[in-house]
Amino acid sequence: MATSQTVLDVALGITPVPGLSAAFTLLKLIVSAIEQVKRGKQRLLVLAQSAGQLLQTLNTELSLERLVRSTCLKPLEELHSLLVDIQSFVNEEQGRKFVVAFWRHDDRIEKIDGFYRQLDTLAIAFQVRTTRMSVQCTISTEATMNPLHP
Repeated sequence: MATSQTVLDVALGITPVPGLSAAFTLLKLIVSAIEQVKRGKQRLLVLAQSAGQLLQTLNTELSLERLVRSTCLKPLEELHSLLVDIQSFVNEEQGRKFVVAFWRHDDRIEKIDGFYRQLDTLAIAFQVRTTRMSVQCTISTEATMNPLHP
């Protein structure tokens, strides 16, 4: 795989001869679209990791009885609902054709960022905060501001 990436890097750095510039432009668009899809998948993976961290923290807090389940019923229901929404979103994204996914990139990023905000709100509702979630939300914000980095 590293060899094909090297070939792409070299090809994208070439100044094309007359008659090939349109083909090189198309190649650049293809590579750009693939990179956008990769970044979207990476953001979804980080979102899943953040949700996992929150669940792990809640499990520990509830096991140690630092959180009382009866006082957390509404946030637990909201967490379940959020996870169902995330699952539905991921299933939709899986079924989406590549071209549609490419054109809906900004909508997808906005939706993922909304999920991050909801996870953060739930963490606050449970009165638990994990360093990892804070870092992941920061990564999400930075990636939105600088789309060249995942």
